[in-house]
Amino acid sequence: MWRLGDDGAEPEWRVTETPFDVPLFGVVQTVEGPYAVGAGGHLVADRGDGWEVVFDDGPSTRDNQLRAVDATDDGERVWMLGSSGAMACYDVEERKKFDYSYPNEMTSTWEGIAVSGDRGAEKALAANGSGAVLPFTIDGFDVDWGQLAKPAGKGSKMAALAATPDGVGFGVDTSGNAFKTTATEGWVDIGIVNAQVKFYDIYAGANQEVYVAAGDGRLYRYDDSYNNWTPIGVTDGTSLQALDVYRDEDGTREMVALGADGSIFQRTGTERWEEVPSPTRSGLTDLTLGDPDVGVGKSGVVIERPRGSRPTAGSSADGDQFDGRGENFDDDATGSGDDPEATTTDDGIGSWNDVSGGTAAAATAAAASSTADDEDAGSATADGRSSVEVSNDAETADSGSEETDAGVGADAGAEADADTESDAGADADTDAESWTDPETKENVLVAIAERTDLEAVDVAEAAEQGSEIVEAVLMEIAEDVGIDPERVREALNETV
Repeated sequence: MWRLGDDGAEPEWRVTETPFDVPLFGVVQTVEGPYAVGAGGHLVADRGDGWEVVFDDGPSTRDNQLRAVDATDDGERVWMLGSSGAMACYDVEERKKFDYSYPNEMTSTWEGIAVSGDRGAEKALAANGSGAVLPFTIDGFDVDWGQLAKPAGKGSKMAALAATPDGVGFGVDTSGNAFKTTATEGWVDIGIVNAQVKFYDIYAGANQEVYVAAGDGRLYRYDDSYNNWTPIGVTDGTSLQALDVYRDEDGTREMVALGADGSIFQRTGTERWEEVPSPTRSGLTDLTLGDPDVGVGKSGVVIERPRGSRPTAGSSADGDQFDGRGENFDDDATGSGDDPEATTTDDGIGSWNDVSGGTAAAATAAAASSTADDEDAGSATADGRSSVEVSNDAETADSGSEETDAGVGADAGAEADADTESDAGADADTDAESWTDPETKENVLVAIAERTDLEAVDVAEAAEQGSEIVEAVLMEIAEDVGIDPERVREALNETV
């Protein structure tokens, strides 16, 4: 039953009607409205006339799954990336996409991106599935790729990336390590957040205000003054998948976090954290606060809330406390109610291409063209690499194929999370050579995901590998999410 409060108000969040049903993995605000990315290479948006498909075939028209998205500070350009080396930006005002896939001939799956700066002068960090991060800068449409490297030499997969408005990058990996960029030392280790839990999202704001969303129902707040992380109790009922922070014109701060079960939690100013009514119990994956607030998730679900008045949850007298036990909201103390602001510094401002400690690659010129189909069709080279591709989104959306490349197992594996039959792996060929068949690998991975309670999106990238690598990847995933690897091994044996 919804906890509506004393006034019995109707839920503010509403499920929005959309013309698509693909899983969505990321959403951002732009000057034209919210944009989101998802399976099958979908970029979707609400530019004032309701949600629509901008394009549905990925950066290189190969249906590559898009896993992460971020926008420039001015909201005029959207960057996205995903499986098999896919990477692109979409110019919101020109309504054109520009393909930057396979940077430096890298075809690995990209998992996260953080962007800082305005359109045409932005810099970005892109993380791959192995935990390495690629810095790059943009001048107009020309890109200067840095060197791919693991932050501070650590080897774990990067769970989330974010950047402050003044250009400091932050990241947290699956082992609980946290990092930030500096102008002189590259990536530096800023402590262990919590090695016992899994992390899903990170927010980085002005004055290095940083929060991490965790699987234990807590947020962890970074304190730059002594490189420490303070736990903030939000819920004990579900993991927190995403968070965002919004500041009104009067400076009032609102924080919202999404639970894995579709629950929504918020805190405004110095109020207590509270669970607010949610219109869905579908898994929500990402969140952006603006006008309107938007959450996205599995099966293409989109929820929205108009910006305006909010019901209050009662004030919290003690604000943010540092008492050795984490932030709390008891009535036995007093406080300012504001987070201690970290000292503004310029470490991290400057070329992110220096964070790896190596020399940046030569700048690559992007060939911009207003004609879409002819340019797009001719942009890919024989070995699969591509020059910067430009396409008009209206033409792309109309001509987008409904068919998914059978060779892109990652996209198919993610879509299985929405509407895959439970016996998908029953007909898998037991012969070892069958692993060369992408459809068989897809079926096997879907069955494994179902029988081990793993998220299909987590095992999806293994679809492009051989059988031995698949097993190794699944063992690693099992350890990351706290599942006995033997369960995965048994499921693998059952399926193949």
